[in-house]
Amino acid sequence: MTQRTSLVPTFSVIDGPVPDPYRDKVVYTYDDSPDLWRRALGDTLLFEWGDYEDTTRLLSPGEAGVRFFDRQLDLAGLLTGPRPRIRRILDLGCGWGFISYLLARRFHECDRIDAINISPTQLDYCARFLADHRLAERVRLFLCNGRDVDLLPDPHLPYDLVVVRGVYTHFLDDAYEASVAALSRRMRPGGILVISDTLFKQGPGTYTSAIPDMVDRLACGNRKSPEYFASVLEHHGFDIADMRVLPRNEDVIHWFRDVKSNIETHLPNDLNGPLEELRVMADNMSDALARDKVSAYSIIARRTA
Repeated sequence: MTQRTSLVPTFSVIDGPVPDPYRDKVVYTYDDSPDLWRRALGDTLLFEWGDYEDTTRLLSPGEAGVRFFDRQLDLAGLLTGPRPRIRRILDLGCGWGFISYLLARRFHECDRIDAINISPTQLDYCARFLADHRLAERVRLFLCNGRDVDLLPDPHLPYDLVVVRGVYTHFLDDAYEASVAALSRRMRPGGILVISDTLFKQGPGTYTSAIPDMVDRLACGNRKSPEYFASVLEHHGFDIADMRVLPRNEDVIHWFRDVKSNIETHLPNDLNGPLEELRVMADNMSDALARDKVSAYSIIARRTA
């Protein structure tokens, strides 16, 4: 394990033994400046839909995103009332760091939060963001592929809570299966796994995009069905406590509409690259959601004994 050094808090680098042919595509997807992404997503930089159900006022994409995450924590029995003590947390695929920040705030008793990502650009931003909130000591950052969580330090201290939101949609099937198997080995019995992912109800072999091209926008071309996704979890020792469409399809369309409006309002007309892919994806995915061909799923699972 090597340490990346800079003038800001650093992240550690973990290199696994199995090369990932899809890694460079995912790294490219998030290589643009966080300032550009902020214009599209808002200040939280959250990129995993939003919950607008039963709201009494207009919400920004970031506010709706926090609302969705808190709803998942509530479904897991972790938001209100008595809850198990959470001593160690893994944020698998931490993005721009806001979920890691929320985890530190929601679980004051936990002083071991590991956050992993394969994007150096995002991890550099995470280091600055978490340092600004005095969380650099509690949240440790790792440049690490999601299939290699076995290589994270201190295996004698199992994870009580693992969060994987909008991450497995990027994984090839073999990487997804390897990641779940590694999580199974690193979580304590009874540990809670909170997942959000986009799943295709017709299955990957029968879904037809509304846009007649073969562009793999935002590294989301590795489509998975709900049945396959759940079977991998169960095969590797996870009991699915709750699996549902959440947010509702209309809420995800709402989120896409607001983000597309932000892109068209705040970003240049000659935009290209991943943010232009997101603008196009907003229309493509909204069509698929309206036809109920795809949905966002919330999954709460527990590691069996």
